[in-house]
Amino acid sequence: MPNKWEDASLDKVKEKDANIPPCWCGDVCKVKVSTDRNKSWTEGRRYFVCPNYAYDRALPTNAYDQPPSPPPLCKYFTWIDLEVPEDVKKDQYQDCLRRQRRFEESFRRGLEEERRQKERMERKKRDEERARQAKLAREEERARKLAKAREAQEEDSARDKKGKWPRSTQ
Repeated sequence: MPNKWEDASLDKVKEKDANIPPCWCGDVCKVKVSTDRNKSWTEGRRYFVCPNYAYDRALPTNAYDQPPSPPPLCKYFTWIDLEVPEDVKKDQYQDCLRRQRRFEESFRRGLEEERRQKERMERKKRDEERARQAKLAREEERARKLAKAREAQEEDSARDKKGKWPRSTQ
């Protein structure tokens, strides 16, 4: 169903034998023509629509104008003009190509973003591994220095135990 429309009529010469179908609720359908420029494939095409169609109701000016319970609405809708004009077909084709290009560009951008994300993750893993290696090296250096200090302390205390006690430090 188009978003914008005007009232229309059937062509008296070409469509003199055309039946106006009844809608699902039994009323005789109205003839409308689409004026929706956003959807080029519908612009200028005529269709049958139920007079009780939800979008065809006049909006009330204030809240007190609404009936307490709305009547049941019928959603009957069918196109009269089934053939699409050549210029509209060209517009549809161009629109299809535009959408295809946009899809391919967004897909390519998605792939590039995925590749960048993967590179970031690999870089982060490398940095974490380097940091872990540096931390292990620092811990090993600290353990080595602690062992060296302990050995020097033991040597010092072993030296103190030899010889005369108390030793003078002059």
